[in-house]
Amino acid sequence: MIMKKNFRLLRNFSSCKKGMAATEFALLLPVMFTLFFGMLETSDVATENRRVAIAVNTISDLAAQSTMLTYDDINNLIGGALQILDPAAGTVLNVNVISVILDPNNGPVVHWSRDELGAQPYTPGDQYTSLNDNTVLSALGSLIVVEITYPYSPPFTSYFISSPVVFAKTSIRWPRLASRVQLCDNNGANCTT
Repeated sequence: MIMKKNFRLLRNFSSCKKGMAATEFALLLPVMFTLFFGMLETSDVATENRRVAIAVNTISDLAAQSTMLTYDDINNLIGGALQILDPAAGTVLNVNVISVILDPNNGPVVHWSRDELGAQPYTPGDQYTSLNDNTVLSALGSLIVVEITYPYSPPFTSYFISSPVVFAKTSIRWPRLASRVQLCDNNGANCTT
């Protein structure tokens, strides 16, 4: 009799479906949570990657449309890039605007350069080694090169992964209105040659 009663309880317990949905939900919740936030973070990283590409191309394109740039002009171009990127507070964004020319030995050298701090990241006359193809330069012409390095920390995964995603983009343009874009002080004097 006791055995029969225990067998009946065991059979009733195995056929009971109450709480099955809650158990399945508890098992699937971490997987769904990971998938949702993973897709969200991936789309954020892809968006930031596109913003960096837009910013670097915008600066190089606008700089190449000039015959002369002043320090304020470059600061305004870099300020526009910062508005496109809208980096988080405390993010160190590195932007370099460089004019590259050929030296007498047909090697690419820095004509002038400016960065986001108003400093000179490359010394004029130094070799510029980041060009993939030196044949794009002519003896009388120049290239406008813009480099952006942007460390991006995704909002959610930055709590688990301490290293940011670093975007490093470069854009190269030929000057459109002159063979070389000159860099001048804010008065339009003391230009490069």
